[in-house]
Amino acid sequence: MRVILGSWRGIMSGWLIAATVPLLADPRSIGAWTAAGLSDEARIGLATAELFGAGLFAFEITAAAGFALLLGSFIAVATIHIHHREMPWWLAVYSLAGIFLLYLTRRERRRQSRGTAATRE
Repeated sequence: MRVILGSWRGIMSGWLIAATVPLLADPRSIGAWTAAGLSDEARIGLATAELFGAGLFAFEITAAAGFALLLGSFIAVATIHIHHREMPWWLAVYSLAGIFLLYLTRRERRRQSRGTAATRE
């Protein structure tokens, strides 16, 4: 089960990284942020938080910290999209998937620790 969870967290993290990298280098993404009246610092800050969060979320031991960064960046980005009258439904899907994967990861870790404690007795 740990391998499967790790794989799904890795796939989600990879997907988020692939979707976020264009915010740092793609002229169209940069232009869209500028046209929306948002600064380069905000764009780079949100992209950096999302990239670090996705990277941390991929690993079991740092999944909770990574998800906290991801959720914070999702909330900030959703606020910006809603302010511009766009519905960021994909951010809700990412958040729900992350919550589900984090729940399964934590449950598996508890199960593994109980199994280890039982074998020591």
